Amino acid sequence: NVISNGDMGLVVSQAGGGFSWRTHANLNRLTRWEQDLIRDASGKWLYLRDRSTDALRSLAFQPVQATFDSYEVSHGLGHTTFTQSGDGLKTEWTLFVAPNGDPVEIWLVTVTNTGSDDRRLQLASYFEWNLGAAPDNHREFHKLFIETRFEPSLNALVAEKYLWEIPTDRGHWNTDWPYVGFHAAGESVAGWDTSKDALIGRHGSVEKPKGLGAGHFSGTSGRFQDPSASLAVNLDLAPGAAHTTVFLLGQPDRNGALGDGGSVEKLIGRYGTVEAATAALDGVKAFWSELTGRTTVQTPDPSFDTLVNTWLPYQAIDGHLWARIGYYQQSGAYGFRDQMQTSQVWLPLDPAKMLEHAKLNARHQYADGTVLHWWHPLTEQGLRTRMTDDLLWLPFMLTKYLREVGHTDDLADIVPYYDGGEGSLMEHCTRAIDNVLARFSPRGLPLIGEGDWCDGFSAVGLDEKGESVWLGMFLYQTLLDWMPLVEPDRAARYRQRADALKTAINEHGFNGRWYIAATKDDGTPIGDPSQPECQIFLNAQTWAILTGIADETRSESLIKAMFEHLASENGMLLLNPAFSQVDRYIGYLTRYTPGLRENGGVYTHAATWAVLACAHLNRADDAMKLFHQLNPILQSAKDADRYVAEPYVLPGNVDGPNSERPGRAGWTWYTGAAGWLRTIALEAICGVRATTDGLLIDPCIPADWPEITVKRRFRGSDYTITVRNPDGNTAGVIDLTLDGKRVSGAVVPAQPAGGAYQVEVTLTGRRVGQPVGATA
Repeated sequence: NVISNGDMGLVVSQAGGGFSWRTHANLNRLTRWEQDLIRDASGKWLYLRDRSTDALRSLAFQPVQATFDSYEVSHGLGHTTFTQSGDGLKTEWTLFVAPNGDPVEIWLVTVTNTGSDDRRLQLASYFEWNLGAAPDNHREFHKLFIETRFEPSLNALVAEKYLWEIPTDRGHWNTDWPYVGFHAAGESVAGWDTSKDALIGRHGSVEKPKGLGAGHFSGTSGRFQDPSASLAVNLDLAPGAAHTTVFLLGQPDRNGALGDGGSVEKLIGRYGTVEAATAALDGVKAFWSELTGRTTVQTPDPSFDTLVNTWLPYQAIDGHLWARIGYYQQSGAYGFRDQMQTSQVWLPLDPAKMLEHAKLNARHQYADGTVLHWWHPLTEQGLRTRMTDDLLWLPFMLTKYLREVGHTDDLADIVPYYDGGEGSLMEHCTRAIDNVLARFSPRGLPLIGEGDWCDGFSAVGLDEKGESVWLGMFLYQTLLDWMPLVEPDRAARYRQRADALKTAINEHGFNGRWYIAATKDDGTPIGDPSQPECQIFLNAQTWAILTGIADETRSESLIKAMFEHLASENGMLLLNPAFSQVDRYIGYLTRYTPGLRENGGVYTHAATWAVLACAHLNRADDAMKLFHQLNPILQSAKDADRYVAEPYVLPGNVDGPNSERPGRAGWTWYTGAAGWLRTIALEAICGVRATTDGLLIDPCIPADWPEITVKRRFRGSDYTITVRNPDGNTAGVIDLTLDGKRVSGAVVPAQPAGGAYQVEVTLTGRRVGQPVGATA
């Protein structure tokens, strides 16, 4: 589970491994962690020791791996609970972060004596302080700057660091870590320690800690050991008795953190009792329930509903926008294109949050329209990109926001440029578009630079000659979207460039069977049957359909080509055949083993656009088939050992048929696919999407769905939209009523804010679009 309140966060596995951070998971990590998904043996632990026998177990499977009668891990929105029973004891450990942005992680722990004898127990925590950039691979150096101490009045350990890797005006390696780490118990402690040497023992291990395992706590603190943290609480439980306690792990700013009622004292006072911690957990659950409940679907498919209503929005918001991290990848940075796309998840929930993110992106744009490919909060340092699609995602995604709110007022908001000066949001967008329009080949196609959407095309256009056909499609749609928004002269220029671009793409980008992806600097096509590898590339086909660059007849042939050459059991492959030879004039994509990630695997982000393309052509059965192939609930249920990954969040990729382990998922949580698939499910399959004039009702549902209900928050009101399908159709609105009154057409006009409205829709007509896929 990835858990964040937008600032403080933690990641925890089903075995108990994981770590905590604030603001930036790599530059500002609170606790140490080692990435090893096989062992999964690095984290923050709770031990339970029998004080009479020294028998030791942990409240998660790791690190002790004790035997138990039952073991359950429940990952919920914003919280994870470990429950186990064995040896006459039942334990329950819930981890979460404060719901209101406070920089504190809360552990609620209950131990119950289910046996017939009195039990003398000791509950003890253990983790290692990181306090700064991660991974902490120069531990013998960094530990020299960490100081720990115990505050008896607070039942708390405190840690500070006198070095941070972030440079300041006084130079590198000359900065205090500007926070205080603290670990507190909600009751009097029986022992404490900050010495790893004393707690684990020389050549000891977290599986069999020498000091902790014997209940020996040296009470050591200061600056002369490898700094860890452990607090112990003694429990005496009669048969049937239970005891609940609280542990806190926090990271407030250093200034005003301690003394005179500082932030450490305030956080402990706010959350350090069982009653306060329980109320905070209730607040976390209520927050996510209310937020995700603003827009929901109800269909005959419970796996579809669970994913769309709960886990996709949670993954997109909590994992990709707030935490920006997963177990496979620790980022912490913002990607200009990546989080901009994911921010669309806010539209049916809280559209102001998407505008907020758009302005954040705009602040990382140069005055010439170019942008940072990524940047780090805390330092504001980033990489100026030569990726040629990055800068277009701001204007492209903003048009979705404008349709949601129904006005263009926000385009006048002034936002600074990264390199100085400022401009309206409108100017930020037009500068991005104009910059791309200035980088064209003699054939009228946009230059690819060091990659378009596909980062792995990192060397295709380094000599500024290689072209991107997909980027041309993306730019074409962006121009169409912005024509109504700009002044007449600019709109006319955009129209002329769009028309010329469409002609060039169809003349130079279509090979008679499908659209190529790009050309290398020497003119060699990528995604073409003339080449031995990568003869077809998914994005060029889906976006040709979605933008209308391919006409209806050609679109049908593209769909058939996709299913013939790119279909797999886990969604559409990004390309086929995979590269088996490294091509330094294409880029690092060719350096992946065939079948992994972009090189012939299912790259989930791109595969969601295949779902959208099928729905665009009213191929409901194909759209749902591809959706189900991406659905982790169904894929894990089919073969969990093969699928490997979590059955509730999307992976970044799934191994393709060239892999030795086809169908194996990886890189979960940290993917832009979640925001897209959630949007596609709502707007294209269930068919409720915002337009300037209101909500367009245009479903593309399976013929065997007799009825669906969409509850949609829109411009301050709640709409309940019931779509009935009595004749087994997949598309076609014949009858639409708003609060019992007939509405002509398929758009429900926006109603006064603050209301609740009922929309009834009936589908009729013949089924549109016959399925072409052969994979069930």
